[in-house]
Amino acid sequence: MILGIGIDIIHLPRIKDLLTRKPTSLLQFSKRILSDRELKEFNERDELDNNVKFLAVRWTLKEAAYKALFPYHRKPQLIIHEQKQEINISNVHSSVSHDGEYVISQVLIEGTTNKKF
Repeated sequence: MILGIGIDIIHLPRIKDLLTRKPTSLLQFSKRILSDRELKEFNERDELDNNVKFLAVRWTLKEAAYKALFPYHRKPQLIIHEQKQEINISNVHSSVSHDGEYVISQVLIEGTTNKKF
């Protein structure tokens, strides 16, 4: 059963502007949206444009996944590896596309639920 579908798009210059506003912006934003493993990989990069794309892909995927799981997760928090009892996620399908200054991601979540709406 499909539990949800989410999609998110971002304009890369928006992320770049956010990251270059002040010296601490890049660190604050990356710590906010990346897991520890992603943050380690991110910190090994040095070119701003590659960092912008790296963050944009992860941001759009996580936003799309959050949208796919709504209303199962009402807070802006998504931790797929710790499943709640009311849903059982069996598959997560994702797709990312880059086109010029845009990144778009889509997530489809399959599983079962005993939660009634």
